[in-house]
Amino acid sequence: MIVSVDHNNISCETIDEFEKVIKQQLSLDSSEIWVSEKGDTDEYPCMGILVNSTGVSLNHFGEDESCYASCSGDYNGEFVTFCDGQYEVHACQVISKEDALKALLDFYKDKGRSDSIKWDQLY
Repeated sequence: MIVSVDHNNISCETIDEFEKVIKQQLSLDSSEIWVSEKGDTDEYPCMGILVNSTGVSLNHFGEDESCYASCSGDYNGEFVTFCDGQYEVHACQVISKEDALKALLDFYKDKGRSDSIKWDQLY
C-alpha cells in the first residue's frame, strides 16, 4: 500500500508499517493524504484523507470514479476547514481521528469501505 503525503510516496509493505505512517499523519494539525495500492491519485480504489487538529474527513473512491462516498460523522456546525483553509467540508463529514484510524486499517485489508463508520454515497 502507498501512502502519499505532500507528493511523497511512502511504501507500506505490512499493516504495522501502514498503521505507523497513518498514526503519525493523524497526529498532525493539518495533513492531506492519499492511500492506494500504487500511489496514483487516479487509481481505484483509493482513499482521500483530510486531517485537522480536531478530526478527519475520509473520502472513499471505489472501483471507478462513479463510486464515491464520504464518511458521515456527528460533528455540529456548518463547515470545517482543512489544510489552512484550502478545503472546506460540511461538518457532518468529519469523524474522530480514532474512528478514521479504524476505517483506514480496514481499507488496508480489503480496499473497501469500513463497516466501523457510516458513509454517505455521493454519486
